[in-house]
Amino acid sequence: MILDLDGTVYLGDELIPGALLLRQAAQDLGIDVFFLTNNSSRSRSYYASKLTRMGWPVTSDGVLSSSQATAITLKNRGYRRLYVVGTESLTDELTAYGLTVCDDREEHVDCVVVGFDTSLVYSKLRAAGRHLQRGTPMISTNPDLVCPLEGGEFIPDCAAISACLMTAYGVTTEYIGKPERGMLDLVEANTPYRGKQIAMVGDRLYTDIRFGSRWGLLSVLTLSGETSLPDLGPDDHPDLIVDDVGQLAEMIRHARS
Repeated sequence: MILDLDGTVYLGDELIPGALLLRQAAQDLGIDVFFLTNNSSRSRSYYASKLTRMGWPVTSDGVLSSSQATAITLKNRGYRRLYVVGTESLTDELTAYGLTVCDDREEHVDCVVVGFDTSLVYSKLRAAGRHLQRGTPMISTNPDLVCPLEGGEFIPDCAAISACLMTAYGVTTEYIGKPERGMLDLVEANTPYRGKQIAMVGDRLYTDIRFGSRWGLLSVLTLSGETSLPDLGPDDHPDLIVDDVGQLAEMIRHARS
């Protein structure tokens, strides 16, 4: 089972009701659980610590992220010198894979990398723009427009920041996170499961559910985050819809009994 985080397991610093019921059901029934997040603003160790603190113990190896998938993609394509519009956590993930993150004064880089930058300042956009005007390609960690918070609040995410640069400089970007192939490669490299053996559980239609549908996984939509039933369009076909992961836990127990 692959679980999204924001809007699926928790909102902000609050667990979704029933999240720990799902943990217990998975543990009791021998179901392997991995967490798959598009959020590139934090490290995998941060998410592991947060989940553990909330009562769901997990190591960094149990968390797979768009930052990690982006680093692998960049390295495989031979991009070594980067300008990054992102947080320190994204920079740390990239450098851990042997990539070089350049500062604002660098004249030439191989690629501009854009993430969910909660530390965004205008000087980063300006420096990125200088490289884009020279024809440097741009890669973005994830296509999420907003990040949901508790109480119905949301804030601009990676795709909104990328849109700013694309609009200003007339360029395009390539997204790496869900629902794109890079995230499937990451899942398959870190788990022994394939196809319908994997349930992708998430709250967002255009990332989580499309990821499951596009790559032949079992897709489970939770209504605890961004999506409500009226949002479903003719091209949205989750295999299962639940109010939250607590209801999913009950269904799994019932199916195995």
